[in-house]
Amino acid sequence: MYAACFAFVVACGPSEFPGEEVPEPAPKFDLAAIQQPLAADCTSTYTLTKDVAQSNLSGAQGSWSCIYKLTVPSGVAGLTFKTTGGTGDVDLYVRYGLTPDATAYDHRSMGTTNEDQITIEPSQSGTYYVRLYGYGAYSGASLTATYATPCTSSTIIDMGRTYSNINTPQGLFSCGYMITIPSGANSVTFTTAGGTGNADLYVRRSDWPRADAYDCRSTGYSNSESCTLYYPTAGTYYIKLYGTSASSGAQLLVNMDRPYTAPVLVRGQPYVDVSMAVGEQRRFEIDMPWGKNNVQFFTSGGTGYANLYVKFEQAPTLYNYDCKVDGISTSTNCSMGWGKTGRYYVLVEAKHTPITGMRIGVNYTDYYN
Repeated sequence: MYAACFAFVVACGPSEFPGEEVPEPAPKFDLAAIQQPLAADCTSTYTLTKDVAQSNLSGAQGSWSCIYKLTVPSGVAGLTFKTTGGTGDVDLYVRYGLTPDATAYDHRSMGTTNEDQITIEPSQSGTYYVRLYGYGAYSGASLTATYATPCTSSTIIDMGRTYSNINTPQGLFSCGYMITIPSGANSVTFTTAGGTGNADLYVRRSDWPRADAYDCRSTGYSNSESCTLYYPTAGTYYIKLYGTSASSGAQLLVNMDRPYTAPVLVRGQPYVDVSMAVGEQRRFEIDMPWGKNNVQFFTSGGTGYANLYVKFEQAPTLYNYDCKVDGISTSTNCSMGWGKTGRYYVLVEAKHTPITGMRIGVNYTDYYN
């Protein structure tokens, strides 16, 4: 019986039994460590340029390539050196500040072809030196260095408008976005969605957010993030995304909940048959969506004299306004042109005579939907 079992194991091998692990291939032998450099090895030094390949590289078995150096600025992420293409088996060695060799290197990649890659995260500013070793003879290989740099541009954004195609490298913050939040808001919600990858959302009042300095953040596992500030202090808020992993094609949207303090104007639905005593004032408000043009506030119809005052994001007075029309009847029109995204405040005053039967409204066109 035991002989039969033994014969079965030998014939079938361990892989026939469920749950048995198949041994991994043995690691590549460190040939460079025991082989003397060749007399014909290149000792010249060449400068690498970010994202520009050194191409058509070749070498004999046991040879070391020329030396390549890359100067890396501060604040970058995802520093990567890679070899691709051609035939044979080349290995990749990288060292900070000095030329690498078989026994002195910071990083190396020993694949079984010309496809090798080293990513250094975090990296430091300064000069990295790179050399290739011919584990076997190789030809037609390319060497490339790349890294991501932080974005320094910023965009002032509108409430209620979606901003698309936001890209964020891994380990870095995205370009910046700024939005002004007026006083009196119940809440402001910042939302990101869409695209691929994993970008976290950071918001801060009065300055750019950092990983350790923010007023609101969301750190999920995709580009879908949301954070809400309740009763926020008025001011400028700064928004950035952080690439937990590389992210592309994300969208950003900011929405605000703010109570009205006066009757609300609606396009195409004017208040009608309005009557006012001499000297009486009426106030109205409207939150103008993004992308509206030919914005006009008006009074019309009925009898009397009406004065019209309009101001953006602040209640107008008889002496502080963005637009004023002194009417000689009830027909007035304040033309604001391209509408700003936010709240408009309107004041109508019955001047000199009572007003009866008047209409008060707003019109605009949809330049963007």
